[in-house]
Amino acid sequence: MSHPNVCAVIFVVASLFSLGANALGQSREDKVRNDRLRVSKSGLWHYNDLDAGFEEALRTNKPLMVVFRCIPCVECVKLDDDLLEQNDSVVESMRKFVRVRQISTNGIDLNRYQFDFDQSFSVMFFHPDGTLLGRFGTRSHHTEWEDDVSIAGLGAAMKQVLEWHSNFDSVRDSLAKKQSTNLTHIPVASPEKYPTLERFPPSFDLANVTIKNCIHCHQVGEAQKSFALSESKTESLPMDLLFPYPHPKILGFILDVDTCATVKEVVADSIAHRAGFKAGDKIVRFDDQPIISFADLQWVLHLKPNTAIAIPVTFLRDGKSTTVSLNLSDDWKASGDISWRASSWELRRLVLGGMVLKELDKSERQKLGIADGAMALVIGHVGQYAPHNRAKLAGLQKEDVVVGVLGKKNLTREVDIIRFLLDQRQTVKQIPIEVLRAGKPMSFELK
Repeated sequence: MSHPNVCAVIFVVASLFSLGANALGQSREDKVRNDRLRVSKSGLWHYNDLDAGFEEALRTNKPLMVVFRCIPCVECVKLDDDLLEQNDSVVESMRKFVRVRQISTNGIDLNRYQFDFDQSFSVMFFHPDGTLLGRFGTRSHHTEWEDDVSIAGLGAAMKQVLEWHSNFDSVRDSLAKKQSTNLTHIPVASPEKYPTLERFPPSFDLANVTIKNCIHCHQVGEAQKSFALSESKTESLPMDLLFPYPHPKILGFILDVDTCATVKEVVADSIAHRAGFKAGDKIVRFDDQPIISFADLQWVLHLKPNTAIAIPVTFLRDGKSTTVSLNLSDDWKASGDISWRASSWELRRLVLGGMVLKELDKSERQKLGIADGAMALVIGHVGQYAPHNRAKLAGLQKEDVVVGVLGKKNLTREVDIIRFLLDQRQTVKQIPIEVLRAGKPMSFELK
């Protein structure tokens, strides 16, 4: 028979991360209220109270596990529903942590809580003294997550964190670079101090839930981009904001989601392939930082400049430790995909007038006689309401195929066009757009 305390924890884990299919029919505020009800009944989690979590961690000398979870986001329901199951080993590990369920970013310390704000599920592990032990939570698609996170992967990360906590003095110095005080895009102490978020309160009142008062994670990313663009009158958006937290796959790493960072596959002729990596290699240090997950690798890449640079990587192969260099070339971050990121919507509004552009498939290109390497992006969405409706007002329509922008005809991805137009934003007031509509060439002027 199961021990009653274990059953209680299992219930909380299952309910904490499972809103269920019925949640889709609930209002946004009901989702938050019901989530709080499920979690608070157990008394095992601090709900939206980071200070209380750290106080208990200091008192008990347990590591702290902070789960950032955007409850109202519809895209996150399946992640919350499926990611964590009633897994005995993970439940047992969770009992060794102080746990915080954080559902808003109002008032959080941006110098302490540094993570990919486009994630809807992100975990940060801390030592009671505030030292960051590691990050967990990665996504490379708007809704799909199976290739990036898993229950087993979270369990592996937790196991490693517990080991470091028990031997903290021996690893303390190596963990120092997991946080940074030199991030230029964090000029304010907390999200609501950004100009575009000043309308929000410094804390989210759970007693009187008003979703409009909640700062979602992706809004922090949007605010960082807006602030950087408002401060820069001539320069484009910094690459660490345009291409934040690069995914390891752009280097050729296909990692096993059930481990901390074990190579499952290496893409042929990639940076990882040229460095000599093979399937089965277990990455243990990346730029001399200990690793517990994909997200830890992304943190390192996030801080690196978009120039030619070598990153030392230590891995285990057949029990033997080896260190090699990943040699990155100029503009390496530009190969990343940002189309899935919620914070990209503001960029689409700014330079695309509210359009969403998707690459035209090969068969359609052939039908239209568009050569390989030439621009061919089909409009998948056109914003209907201000301020996202400038493309609509210009006459552009869904299913139009964009073949030229401001005279350029070789920009093959949406992000390439966004980046190009950001560079032009101070000098260009009208953007000529060439399209094919039902195969017929047409031209429009986008303000």
